[in-house]
Amino acid sequence: MRYALTSVYTNQYLGGADGPSLLTADPITAAHTFLATDRIGHLEVMAHATAPDGTLMPVRPGEIVERALAELPADDPRHGTLCTAQADWLEDRLWDREDEPFASAPAGPDWHRAGAAWGAEFTALPGDGVLTELAARYPGTELSHVPLVTAALRTVRAIRQATGPVRRQDRQALAANWRILSPARPGHTEPAVLAAAAWYLERLADLDPLTARPPAHLTDAQRSQWREAAVDLQRDLLVLVPERHPARIETFTALTYAEPADPAPHSDAPTEESDRRRVEAALVGALDHLPLDGEVRARVRAAAAGVLQPPQPLPIPDQPAQDADAALHWRRRVPSAQRAAEDNDATLTNAYTYVAHAQREIDHGVRPAGSQGTTVLAANLAAETTGRHAVLGRLLALADAERTATAHEPHLHKLADTAAQAARAAAQDQALRPMEAHYAAQAAYTVTFDAARSLLDEDLAQQRRTVRATVAAHFPRPGHRLGDQLAAGIDQEAVARARNAVAVLTRALDDLLAADRNPRAGLAPTAEQISEARSRADAARQRFNEITGTDRPATLEALRALRAVMDLPEPPPPGDGDGRLARHRRQLTERLTATGPAAATTTPGPRPARNLPRQEPRPATVKRGMR
Repeated sequence: MRYALTSVYTNQYLGGADGPSLLTADPITAAHTFLATDRIGHLEVMAHATAPDGTLMPVRPGEIVERALAELPADDPRHGTLCTAQADWLEDRLWDREDEPFASAPAGPDWHRAGAAWGAEFTALPGDGVLTELAARYPGTELSHVPLVTAALRTVRAIRQATGPVRRQDRQALAANWRILSPARPGHTEPAVLAAAAWYLERLADLDPLTARPPAHLTDAQRSQWREAAVDLQRDLLVLVPERHPARIETFTALTYAEPADPAPHSDAPTEESDRRRVEAALVGALDHLPLDGEVRARVRAAAAGVLQPPQPLPIPDQPAQDADAALHWRRRVPSAQRAAEDNDATLTNAYTYVAHAQREIDHGVRPAGSQGTTVLAANLAAETTGRHAVLGRLLALADAERTATAHEPHLHKLADTAAQAARAAAQDQALRPMEAHYAAQAAYTVTFDAARSLLDEDLAQQRRTVRATVAAHFPRPGHRLGDQLAAGIDQEAVARARNAVAVLTRALDDLLAADRNPRAGLAPTAEQISEARSRADAARQRFNEITGTDRPATLEALRALRAVMDLPEPPPPGDGDGRLARHRRQLTERLTATGPAAATTTPGPRPARNLPRQEPRPATVKRGMR
C-alpha cells in the first residue's frame, strides 16, 4: 500500500499554496510526516492511500498513524518517537494561536478543543504514552486530562454514529451530535469534524419536509444551490433563537417557490448549438478557398451544410488526477523508478530509526544532547524523486493520449469520406453541375475531418497545460538540461553501465565454471561461490533487459512529449488549495457515510455534484523553455 500526503497552507499569508508532500510505502514515515506537518491555522494535510485497483482514495491521517503504531512493537524506540510526535500534534491544538504576528499572548490550554481534535482525527482515545508525555510537559495538570479525554470520547461517538439509516425520531440525536461537532472557528477545525458535521446537517435536511425534496422545475445548477440553501437553513434553525425561525423559513420558502425568470435550456443544448456554429464557420472558411462566385457558392454551401453533423468527441486517456497518481503511474511502468522509490523509503526508514535510537541514548545519558540527527536530507531526496516521477508520469500519460489521438485518424478519414459521399449525393439531387458536386464533397470532407480533429487537439492542449503546471511546480526554473535531469539514471550512460556489468559478471561466472571443470586447478570454487556469481550475472542481465526494453523506451517516449509542453508559457501558481481542501472534506464525508450498512440517504434520486472543475490558470508572460 502506498500513502500520499499533500499539505496546503491555511494562514493569511500563504493561504491556498501547496506545502510539503510525501509519497511512500512506509506507514511509519507517513505518520511522522503528518504529525510534524499538520499544524492548525498554518498547514493542513490531506492523506490518500492506494485502493486495491491502484488508485488513490482519501483517508484520515489518523488511520495511517494507527497502522504505524500497530506495526511497531512496544519496545521499539520508534514507538516512543511516534508517541512524542502525537503529543506535539496534540499540544498544538491546546493553544489558541492567532495568525497575526503581534497578537497578544495566548490564554491557558484549551483541553476541550484539543480532545475534540484528537477524537476527530484518530477516532480513538489518547494512549497512555501520549497522556504521560503531556503530563511531563504540564506538571500538576493531571485533572485537566479528564476534559480532554471526555471531549475526545464525545467526538469519537458522534463521528462513529454518522453512518447507517436515519429515521424521523432520530432528529434530536442528529441535532445533538451536530452541536458536539459544530465548529466555533471553521478555519481552525479538523477536516474529519467538518465532514461529520456536514453529514448531520444533510441528514437533518432529509428529515425536514420543507427541505427533503427540491422543486421539480429547478435545473441541475439551481438544484445544487437549493440544496446548499437547505443545509444553511437547518444550520440557522439550530443556532438561531426560536423567535427568528419563522422569518428564516419564510425566506427559504420564497426561494423555493419562486419561478425562474428565464429558465435555462437543457445542458446539452448550448454545447450542441456551439458545435453547430463551429461547423458552419468551418464550412464558410473551406468554401472561401474555392474559385466560386456568389450564386454557385451558395448552392454548394447548401448542399454541404445539409449533411454535416457536429463532431462527436473520441475517447483518449486522461491525465492522472494528482501528482501522486502520476508518480505511481510512472513507477508501475518503469521498474527502475519503483526501485528508486523503494530505496528512498529505506533511507527515510533508516533515518527515523537512527533518530529514535539516538533519542533513547540521549535519555539514558549515553549520547550527548543535541546529537540526535535529522531526517531533512532524506525527506528532501524523497520529495525530489517524487517530483521527477510525477513529471515523467504526466508526460507518459500525455504521450499515450497523443498516440491514441493519432490512432483515431483513420476513423476520422472514414467519417469524412462518408460525409463527402453524402454531400455529393445531395448536390446531385439538387441538379448541381459535376464540378459543383465535387466542390461540395471536398468541403464536407475537409470540415468533417478538421472539426473532429480540433476536438482531439483541444483535449491534448488541455493536458499539455496540466503537464506544464506540474513542471513549473517541481522545476521552477527549467533550463535546457531539463531532459537530462528527468532522465537521470535511465540515460545512455546507465545503458552502458548495465551492459558493462553484464559483461564483467558473465566473464567472472565463466571463469568460475572453467575452474570448477579443470581437474588441475589448485583451488576449485565452491558451489556457494558459483551460485552467488550466477545470481549476480542473472540480476545484471535482468537489469540490462529492463533498462533497454522498458525503462529507456518509456523515458524517450516521455521526453518526446516534453517539447510541445515546454513551448507553452509558464503558468502562475494555482493557489487553489482551499478548493482542494473543500473537495477532500467532501470525499471524506462520502467515505464516512459509505461505511455504514445503509449509505443511501432518505432523499430520493441522485444528489447534485458539489465538486467544481479546477479553474484554468491565468495566462502568464511567455518564458523561454526547451526548444
